[in-house]
Amino acid sequence: MSLQTSLIQALPAAVGNPMDGVVPSFTVFGAEFTTLWQKLAAGLWGVGILVAIFYLGRSVLSIAQARQSAHPGALEGAKKDAAHSSLALGGLVALAAIVGVVLAIFNV
Repeated sequence: MSLQTSLIQALPAAVGNPMDGVVPSFTVFGAEFTTLWQKLAAGLWGVGILVAIFYLGRSVLSIAQARQSAHPGALEGAKKDAAHSSLALGGLVALAAIVGVVLAIFNV
């Protein structure tokens, strides 16, 4: 009989989950803390959306400049930047829905 088998047999048959019923909650720190972190998160989210809009506008202008310069490499790079900026903006705008779906999937 191996050591692993003997250790497994020595364990009790039913070990309870010590984290059963524990749910993460910020209310333990008080209502002021909850409103503070929610405002901070909303502010950071808004700043992220503004930054993504700025980069999207910059990349659209780069596309226009690259079309006038007739340089295919610059146009390809500008289109790639615009695609990345669009994806970032779309992800930030849909962040609440994405988080909601993840929480719904894991039943939190």
